[in-house]
This record gives sequence, C-alpha cells and structure tokens, in this order.
Amino acid sequence: MSDEQVGDEAVDELHPADEQIDHLEPVSDPIATARRRHGGAGAILAAGMFGVDIALGRKPKEEAPIVVDAAGEPGDIDKDGIRIPIGDDAHVWAPPIAPSEPVVTKPAKRRR
Repeated sequence: MSDEQVGDEAVDELHPADEQIDHLEPVSDPIATARRRHGGAGAILAAGMFGVDIALGRKPKEEAPIVVDAAGEPGDIDKDGIRIPIGDDAHVWAPPIAPSEPVVTKPAKRRR
C-alpha cells in the first residue's frame, strides 16, 4: 500500500465522504482590532465612526473582481518595442529606447 493510499484512508476516517464540512467565514471585528492597536480610546472612536456610518444609512461599496486574460508570455518591450493594433490595417509602433549610462552625482560640498 502506498503512502498516498494510507493518507487518503486517514482523511476518510476523520471526515467520511457523506459528512458535510461547514466552512466558516472569517470574522472581522474592526472595533476589537482598534482596541488592540490603539487602546480604549481607539475602540471608542471606531465604534463612534461605525455608529455615524449606520446613522447615515450608507451601503457598503462592493468591489468587483478584476480578471485580466493574457494570450501567452509577455514580450520584452525593452528589446522589441511596443506594437499596438488600432484597426484592421493600422497599428502604432514605439521603438525600444536605447539603454543609457547611469547618472552619477557628486556629493554636495560642505560649507563651513
């Protein structure tokens, strides 16, 4: 019997397949966090700000997840430049910039 099979049997003993495991959402308590970081005054201020927020009746702003899909490995713009298509037959191309020497500054002279 391999190690993987023994490991799977141990997991099955702890959590049988027919048993549902409830996943708990993490609890965020900003007032307790403010108390730990800034003491009692921070907790009072945080609670007051939450009270004002509730009194104003504002809804929390939902943030949409941003997903960007790439068609492969990115090119090296330092070596190849950039080419952006703007139509069927037209494109914009920016050549690569030649590397420059590092700038060396002289230390400031001290005045007496």
